[in-house]
Amino acid sequence: MLRFSLFTYLLLFPILLWSQHSSWVEGTVFIDKNKNQLLDAKERGLKHIAVSNGKDIVYTDSKGKFRIEVQSGQSIFPIVPNGYTLSRAKGEQVNNSFFFYPDSPDRLSAPLTHHFALIAEKQPDSFRIGAIGDIQVGDIEEINYAGKSIFSELASRTDIAFHLILGDLVNDDIHLLPPFKAMLQTLPSPSWTVLGNHDRNTDNTSPLHRHYNQQFGASTYAFNYGGRHFVVLNNVFSTGTRSYEGRVSDDQLQFLKADLEDLAKDTQVVLCQHIPMLYTRNRDEVLALLKPFSNVLLLSGHTHQVSRHFYNHGQVQEIVAGAPCGNWWTGEFNPWGVPDALMQCGSPRNYFTIDFDKTSYRIHFKGIGLDNDQQLDITMRGDTVITNLYAASDSTMVQVQIDNGEWLPMQQAKRPAESVLQIIEKNKEKKFPASGKRINPLRLRASPHIWQAVIPFLVPGVHTIRIKAFDRFGYHVEKVESFVNSVPTDIP
Repeated sequence: MLRFSLFTYLLLFPILLWSQHSSWVEGTVFIDKNKNQLLDAKERGLKHIAVSNGKDIVYTDSKGKFRIEVQSGQSIFPIVPNGYTLSRAKGEQVNNSFFFYPDSPDRLSAPLTHHFALIAEKQPDSFRIGAIGDIQVGDIEEINYAGKSIFSELASRTDIAFHLILGDLVNDDIHLLPPFKAMLQTLPSPSWTVLGNHDRNTDNTSPLHRHYNQQFGASTYAFNYGGRHFVVLNNVFSTGTRSYEGRVSDDQLQFLKADLEDLAKDTQVVLCQHIPMLYTRNRDEVLALLKPFSNVLLLSGHTHQVSRHFYNHGQVQEIVAGAPCGNWWTGEFNPWGVPDALMQCGSPRNYFTIDFDKTSYRIHFKGIGLDNDQQLDITMRGDTVITNLYAASDSTMVQVQIDNGEWLPMQQAKRPAESVLQIIEKNKEKKFPASGKRINPLRLRASPHIWQAVIPFLVPGVHTIRIKAFDRFGYHVEKVESFVNSVPTDIP
């Protein structure tokens, strides 16, 4: 029986000083019936499966065979079709099958061989995913913060089909990539990852993303699930050893164009990148390729704030997902010994879940360690009610009701979040942080999701306040709270 290991050539490659070389990779995309990740003699190939190097796309023939050029620093990957998933080793939960070619000048004369193993999978057309922004651990202590917060919470969730980790897994220390991956392996759901600017080996002369590639696979790739098409782009464009900007490379634009051309125009596309599209220099080129699709969702991280943006006349929505590390693991500790790290926009440390339902989707902000319905906070300042709606956007309609009165419109306000103002004040008074803690360095900056309204005169006493918010982009929130405006003085 013939057997070919998926990782034989990868492990034999020497790590040499960076220089540009190219070769050819040929192999088979096959159904792994016995789930051993090896191409056995009687296992059949899959025809018309896309295989890419992050620039070019080729398709397997009737026997599942492919041949594609690879240059040093590129990864070869299959675009996993609907109804299939990657055949993974037991305990493997990081979803990126790949063939990484760092440098191999002695193998230029003959093609290299690599096979991709897939297995059939039942995929519902209604499902939930997790969109997780910057976890960004910088040392072992912060890995343990992540373990006690975001990883602990995700470990208890069996309702998520898979996670998308949107970059900045670590904070410049590439030696933390293996233990970070080990944390992902403990989750009940698989994960796809995005490369962030802090995930690069900036002190090395080899490709900046080599260590990321070796741990997590390709930094540009695509896959299908449940009738949706997911694309991951590496839009961290290096302008120097450590400097960078948000930009999609020419190679990636070529890949994206070819990838989208093979899709039906009613396909829902989910595009993931680290730096938000709003700050991507050549975003117009990317958005032009997305114009034929009327229902596109963008997911990004990077800013450590929550925000939503719209492009192509509302056909494209971007969710900037915030960060499980919040404002970089700073500030007072919560009862579980993890820094609260409130973000500059006033949102708590968080992630998103997204529910896909046939042709639509709904978004849900989830504060880590908070109740599922904790979507906002409310403050009364005199006769003004102020609310921070953590996942609202400029398109959100917000209303307030006092007691059983009429619903009043609230207006978006360009002001800092009340929770941020409170921490700044306590920092100035030296009440925060407690001894040995790092100060949360918040500034007087406007949050993108604050609404306010002046309410009518109220008699002294206890009142009920209700806020509801909704928009046509899958966002709906309602909240009820009680408050006391003043104590009556005429008690007999």
